[in-house]
Amino acid sequence: MHKPAEHESDPEKVRLEQVAALTDPATIRYLEQIGVREGWTCAEVGAGAGSIAQWLSNRVGHFGKVHAIDIETAYMEGLSAPNLEIRQQDITTTPLDEGAYDLVHSKILLMHLPDRERVLGEFAKALKPGGHLLVEEADIRSIQRVDPPSPLLTRAATALETFFYFGGADPGYGMKLLPAFRRTGLKFMGTDCQLTAVQAGTPEMQTIVLSLAKLAPVITKVGLMGQKEIEAAFDELQQPSDTVLYTPITVSVWGRRDED
Repeated sequence: MHKPAEHESDPEKVRLEQVAALTDPATIRYLEQIGVREGWTCAEVGAGAGSIAQWLSNRVGHFGKVHAIDIETAYMEGLSAPNLEIRQQDITTTPLDEGAYDLVHSKILLMHLPDRERVLGEFAKALKPGGHLLVEEADIRSIQRVDPPSPLLTRAATALETFFYFGGADPGYGMKLLPAFRRTGLKFMGTDCQLTAVQAGTPEMQTIVLSLAKLAPVITKVGLMGQKEIEAAFDELQQPSDTVLYTPITVSVWGRRDED
């Protein structure tokens, strides 16, 4: 069995950093298109390892402010800037302050929350007049697409999808984000989607490997896959070959609150 590669730091921090490496370039393009500028007050909700919070703090400058918000802030250890405040906050029970932000951004967060549309509405209420909201959500069903066809990897991808449903998440929420965003009443400005093809045995595949490793104990415990199947899936993902699969699709939608 080829287990996930060992890392000096926490595997979950590594996973978050690798997800960021794959998705942040697109996020930054959208933020630049929105026109984030000096002096803005921004909320980065579900900040993870803090890469976008750091980018925003550099962008808004000395007179701006960034709140990096997450229920688990340990992965932002070492992240520091005079205009950056790390907040440990459960957004489902403690909403953002209304009318406080020029920008609210979240990525791959709402799909995990049972009351996701209420939280999305609260994001909209947190905007200042003229403020912007950028929300990005995943559709993980794209990882079932494998070439050459691999029944084992398709089964592993299906198990991941099923596990998300068991946990109250919506693994296909990315496809539902656009109409949900429009229901907030914000002025719609744009949407886009991104995914990446990754090849077995490459560093880029580690994002998929670490996600499977994180959930593997529960997947086997509830009987979605056997231990030997999981081990064989790790082997197939990490052995260099021509096998290629897609990362989860990330659907991004952005808009703004009208000036009062």
